[in-house]
Formats: sequence, C-alpha cells, structure tokens
Amino acid sequence: MPQPTLFGILNITEDSFSDGGRYLDPAAALARARELIEGGADALDLGGASSNPKSEPVPPKAEIGRLAPVVRAARENGWSVSVDSFAPETQAWALEQGVDYLNDIQGFPEPAMYPGLARAKAKLIVMRAIRSALARDISSGDGIDLMIITPQGIKEESM
Repeated sequence: MPQPTLFGILNITEDSFSDGGRYLDPAAALARARELIEGGADALDLGGASSNPKSEPVPPKAEIGRLAPVVRAARENGWSVSVDSFAPETQAWALEQGVDYLNDIQGFPEPAMYPGLARAKAKLIVMRAIRSALARDISSGDGIDLMIITPQGIKEESM
C-alpha cells in the first residue's frame, strides 16, 4: 500500500491566510524550508501568490522571483518540491525546473497547458476552488466532474 506524502506548506507571499508575509524574504523562506524538511516533511509545497480572496494579484514574473531561490535551494539539497500556482506562466517555469509536483487550486483550467502537463514527470495536484474574481462557472451543467490528462489526450468523466 502506498505511503502518504507529508507536504510542508511554505507561502512566500505578502498576504497568505496562514503566515502573511513572514517568509517573503528569501533567507527567511529558505530557513523555514529547512525547518519543514527537518521536521518531517516529505516535500515542500511552495506558493508565491496568495489565494486569499482579499489579496492583490501577483504577476507571474514576481511570483517566479519569489519561488526561484527556494526551488533552486530545494533541488540542490535533494528535497522534493511542489509549486502551488494557478498562473500558467509560473506553472510552465516550475515544470522547466523539474519540480516533483504541480498544485493548482483552480484545477488546471488552461487548455494550452494540457500537452505540457501530460508530458511532464511532475505529479499534478488538482483542486477546484470557487473565487469570485477568478473562478469559472462550475455550475454550467456540463456534467464533467473529472478530467484526466494523459500523453494520449484528455479524458473527461462524470462521477
């Protein structure tokens, strides 16, 4: 039976729900990453843009700038890395860095990303969040509850 993976969540943001800017400085973020791994985390889940509904949007270039030092250090230390982002540009950058997981609270809604996601070795963490400014209408009645992305294409299933 597969063992669960324990993720240490590290928000490198100004306004996250849990830590509101404590790890925005790269040195603080790296120190916290080390603490999480030494405390038993199997992987780091790194977020550079808050999903807090009251947060200001973060341009992908700024999000990548927040993530890059921690992703680089994690890879150099052999730590498993997840990048939590709903920005396709940031997601593509994360895949180029060889992250182990890619986490999207919006469920990877950008079809242009599907071929790259299907080819990637990264495991996908697919969620669906309702957020007034960003969410698409999930009550459209399309009957699609699960979308499976594989190298062969996209398979939609109703559950």
